[in-house]
Amino acid sequence: MAVFHFKQFDIDDHGCGMKICSDSVLLGAWFFSAHKDAQSIADVGAGSGLLAMMAAQLCPDAEINAIELDGSAAEAARSNFSASPWSRRLHLFEGDFASWCPDAPLDIIVSNPPYFSDGAVSNDPARAAARHQNGLSYHTLLAKASQWLSPDGHIGLVSPDNFCQEIIFKAEMCRLKLRRRLDIHTVPSKQATRILWDFSMRDGDTEYSHINLRDHDGSYSAEYRRLVDDFYTHLKP
Repeated sequence: MAVFHFKQFDIDDHGCGMKICSDSVLLGAWFFSAHKDAQSIADVGAGSGLLAMMAAQLCPDAEINAIELDGSAAEAARSNFSASPWSRRLHLFEGDFASWCPDAPLDIIVSNPPYFSDGAVSNDPARAAARHQNGLSYHTLLAKASQWLSPDGHIGLVSPDNFCQEIIFKAEMCRLKLRRRLDIHTVPSKQATRILWDFSMRDGDTEYSHINLRDHDGSYSAEYRRLVDDFYTHLKP
């Protein structure tokens, strides 16, 4: 049984198809820090509940709905929420997010969706669903965001670099405007491997930035440490 200890909460991801990964930590730390006044948040494809718990920590006034289709992952999220300091603000919907609808327009939607659309599929059904875009695709998420978000709402996503043009095109088709983008480089000499996205219903200036996870000597960079400092108890070399 794997239990991950963060500064203010624990995550047990036992039984989840997709285990805790740095992508979600990066997305949550970067995205929610810019939206701390959010009142209503939906974490779509919540898995064990990591992004929802990060939202609860950084957005103290938000009611957070976590939507998860897989039963084992939903059970883990439910348990994690119950044990957290924010159990009253964390709500779980077990089922297909397409059948869920918010009671009122949302301030925030966030998701670390599956990003494999082809290639070999795992023999483990839970892991296959977590890793492949069988239903929770970028296009579907962006289309739902255009329906569910308030006029000032935002959606936060993480993707591999090779999905860049596809996501920009689909967001434009859904009339969502790119407001922030963070390119993630493992080291300064390599191209970005992940991109963090912040799209809004409103047009405005776009902020482009990048971060290196490690310096040339292999140690974690100061900028990465600052970004995740609210969550990690320590960073292993």
